[in-house]
Amino acid sequence: MAGFGQQVQNIKEEVKEAKKEATAQAAVVADNPFAAFEKEQALLVNAKQKKYQFIGVWGEDGTGKSGIILDAFRNDKKKVEGSVLHSIDFDMGVGMLSSALHPQENIISWNPWAMSHNDRTAYNYPDTHQRVMNLMKHFYNQVQQGVPIWGVIISGVDSWLEICTNNMRIVDLGLASDAIQAADGAGTAKVDKQSTWAIRNTRFHQLTSLSRDLVRMGVRVFWETHVTTRDFYGPNKRYVADWEKKTNNYLPTILKTEKEEVFDADGELIETVYYVVFDKCKTNPNLQDQRRKIFVTRPDGEPEWYGLPELYQGEL
Repeated sequence: MAGFGQQVQNIKEEVKEAKKEATAQAAVVADNPFAAFEKEQALLVNAKQKKYQFIGVWGEDGTGKSGIILDAFRNDKKKVEGSVLHSIDFDMGVGMLSSALHPQENIISWNPWAMSHNDRTAYNYPDTHQRVMNLMKHFYNQVQQGVPIWGVIISGVDSWLEICTNNMRIVDLGLASDAIQAADGAGTAKVDKQSTWAIRNTRFHQLTSLSRDLVRMGVRVFWETHVTTRDFYGPNKRYVADWEKKTNNYLPTILKTEKEEVFDADGELIETVYYVVFDKCKTNPNLQDQRRKIFVTRPDGEPEWYGLPELYQGEL
């Protein structure tokens, strides 16, 4: 019984000490209302050791967009053991490529599409939008819990743009009941006021905000998209990244992938050379407008893969 009594006394002493410490902390907070900011500032100073990468990658299909990212994940010797690369895989490009060439890596391809429950349309666009938001929050929550997430790829940002456009008409403006009615110019679903498109843009950049939150946590975020055209019928036809037009302002680094075919004097194809152009590079001005060879294929001969070492050697 004496032993039990001593245990009770010890517990009382521990509770007493805990109350005393809590009272002391409350006094400190009362005396210094900015104590929480001082603690946060210390964390922000430590956060400078992290590498911040928010990178857009655009180019025609099959020019190495996903390849350079998966290669960087594989070759990053400094990544924490057990690190994960997530992909919100609209076009399934990352999933197929990782299955074929990187099956041993911890690469997770998520299907962002929410199926429709009727036969009229394949996907439920409002549910798909919410699913993408929830996936990004899930990644953020995992990082907070200490899960080593190396990066997140949004593969097919052009599909995200389509989702936001349809939801503007379906949810926000009530002009359509599904994606078929939401098709541009279909019946009353056509949006005439330019100011109304701000709704679509706000929806689109919800993904920007969540991406930035992940980047602040030290997670690399890659936005991968295809190309579209501007002035299609005019004299100044040009190719641009197929995302919301203000996106370029939000991305500190933009990489463009392209390919060139090389022929001999007889017009026979010798090789196809794939390149990355540093279209925008605020984090390292020395790389601005630089061009890197990443891949070579030949009709007769083995392909040569070089990748983009700048993605994993600390130059960005």
